[in-house]
Amino acid sequence: MVYTDLHYFGCLSYYHVFAAHEQIVFDNKTAFSKMSFKNRMVIATAQGPLHLTIPIVGGRDQKTPMNEIQIAYDSPWKSQHFKAISINYKRAPYFEYYVDSLKALYDNDYVYLNDFLLATQHWIKQQLKANWSIELANEPTPIQHSLKWVDLMKPNNFETSNNQFKYQQVFESTTGFIPNTCIVDALFAMGGKQVLTMITKF
Repeated sequence: MVYTDLHYFGCLSYYHVFAAHEQIVFDNKTAFSKMSFKNRMVIATAQGPLHLTIPIVGGRDQKTPMNEIQIAYDSPWKSQHFKAISINYKRAPYFEYYVDSLKALYDNDYVYLNDFLLATQHWIKQQLKANWSIELANEPTPIQHSLKWVDLMKPNNFETSNNQFKYQQVFESTTGFIPNTCIVDALFAMGGKQVLTMITKF
């Protein structure tokens, strides 16, 4: 089992840890923290890494428990994120295979951030055909508290991961390889089966 925080999809290093466990338990009540992947993901573009951030009610300078954080809809962030993904990955080999189900994910209006993040985790699990189970822990046990894994990768240091998974990125000839981006980058490039093999092997 790995006990950790929910991320907006998550970097490859995040899923590398998942691949070594049969049960993924997410902390439903951990405090929100700015400059984290709790509401941000990084994709690769022709201009380099692009950070996509989900706006939240009350702004980012708060320590509200994650299960109370609500998504702000005063800007069209869903259409902006999906457009950014579509524009930058439309030439990727497996983009067309996943785009419809991904769009369906963004078509839902989730009130709470955790509900959307959990949906993204189920979507990734389905696309990878991964065997790990997913659940939320509202009241963590003392054992879970002591074993909680906190990903050291942040939006400002995600490229420094020791797990340098290598594959052909869409804009690699322009920007060079950008390591440890959001898992959708590898998914569109390689397909779920190969991504699961990669994060499990290394």
